[in-house]
Amino acid sequence: MTTEHPTRLDALLARSAQTHPDRTALEGAGESWTYAQLDRAVDVLTSGLTAAGVAPGDRVGVYAPKTPATVIALYAALRAGAVAAPLDTADPPERTARMIRNAGLSLLLASNRALAGAHRAATRVRDGSPADEGALDHGLHWLRVLAPEERPAPLPAPTDRGGYILFTSGSTGWPKGVLLSHENVAHYALWAAREFGLTPDDRIGSQAALTFDLTTFDLFSAAATGACTVLMPDLLRTFPRDVVGWLTEQRITHFIAVPSLYHGMLQQGGIADARPPALRLAAFGGEAFAPELLERYLRLLDGVPLYNLYGPTETNACTYYRVPADWTAGQELTIGRGIGDVHIEVLDEEGRPTDGEGEIHIAGPTVFQGYLHGGEPSDPTRTVTFRDGVARRAYASGDIGRITPDGRVFLRGRRDSQIKRRGHRIDLLDVESAVLDLSRVAVAAVVAKDGPYADQIWAYVQTDATERDVLAALRDVLPKRMLPDRIVPVATLPTTTSGKVDRRALSHATDPAHLEEIPA
Repeated sequence: MTTEHPTRLDALLARSAQTHPDRTALEGAGESWTYAQLDRAVDVLTSGLTAAGVAPGDRVGVYAPKTPATVIALYAALRAGAVAAPLDTADPPERTARMIRNAGLSLLLASNRALAGAHRAATRVRDGSPADEGALDHGLHWLRVLAPEERPAPLPAPTDRGGYILFTSGSTGWPKGVLLSHENVAHYALWAAREFGLTPDDRIGSQAALTFDLTTFDLFSAAATGACTVLMPDLLRTFPRDVVGWLTEQRITHFIAVPSLYHGMLQQGGIADARPPALRLAAFGGEAFAPELLERYLRLLDGVPLYNLYGPTETNACTYYRVPADWTAGQELTIGRGIGDVHIEVLDEEGRPTDGEGEIHIAGPTVFQGYLHGGEPSDPTRTVTFRDGVARRAYASGDIGRITPDGRVFLRGRRDSQIKRRGHRIDLLDVESAVLDLSRVAVAAVVAKDGPYADQIWAYVQTDATERDVLAALRDVLPKRMLPDRIVPVATLPTTTSGKVDRRALSHATDPAHLEEIPA
């Protein structure tokens, strides 16, 4: 495969429909679609979207559970020249409404099962008025969120003919819309197809939600090569033993997941006793892998390549490392080097390349176009001179790391309030903003815990409400993955000598209900 392949994501599908028409392209929800069938269905739905008024450069949300119809909807939006935005039906309607407003989505595509939730979110966007609605094929409906005269202007090139929007947690309480072009996504998809040796005989196990950037490999790398994407039922993710059985039953050859799922499959799922026989490549990303478990996987997989992938949503996966079979838990794990044509640099506080620790910067064709705020794009990248003397448009990741002379990168933590939780990037100030918005909360601080409660999120709150009432109110505005594990009522919050809330002290506090060990 060469880089001359088409970079439009829907063109990858069309090309495989010509070269592999009878190959199975997609399986899920009891359905099986060949490439020819899938491409025809996308064409039909694209015509329906055009008839509903979708024009090139419009932003279209896809609000549906992960099924073949949802995949068809994403491809149809792309083929219509729209910017497609997958949305999570498990998110509270108010948060979905904030995503719609920030991204400037003019139309929602919703399935029968998700239609009521789509109406609730659309009603919030439209200040209580109902949305116009129309029926489409495959159990899909369109809802006009914005009137034609209200929809934002088409986005500038290279997204004026469509693209992709994914959402990340934002410090203001508003999810950030990450705007990606066809090329941003396709560059990674084509690289991964080459690096992972995908063929038309392969079956990719798609376990993540379509709102998660891991799925760009599942969909578009498969389409680039004529491989089959197999959609794993969402329910299985909470039952590691069922995931292991599904990998075997579905003859999955390629699997990418967050380390927490791999951990569960090893500790509770029995994969050590029932290794999926068809598996010929495994990869992970999104969070740190427990070193001892990673070492066990290397022995268990016995020659199956195991890749460590790194990259924020703003860049898709941008570095990779094939973990050597003899790697041990006593060695530091690198995130590797940049994928094809992607450049990685580590800069010190003065913005100069450093051999010590600094902020990781990413440049190259996977770097996004910018964020969407109130429907308008803004580009946070800046021009950076790398150590090779070349000035490049680069994204500052917020991750701290160091880079070796041979280009390998090692992570060292974050420079802000963001954490990774089960592969999801969460800004603690986003959670804190939701807590402070509650009417009965006067003061709050949200922290990630250390020590015996590591990986938990706790909210320290000055309020006259009960812990149960606070948590119940938060469920209306935050997705489950962002909910605090504990609500701790406090009379006052500890402060530093400069008068700021002492978040480090809160993170280290070991008593779940009292703060006596922290000096106020």
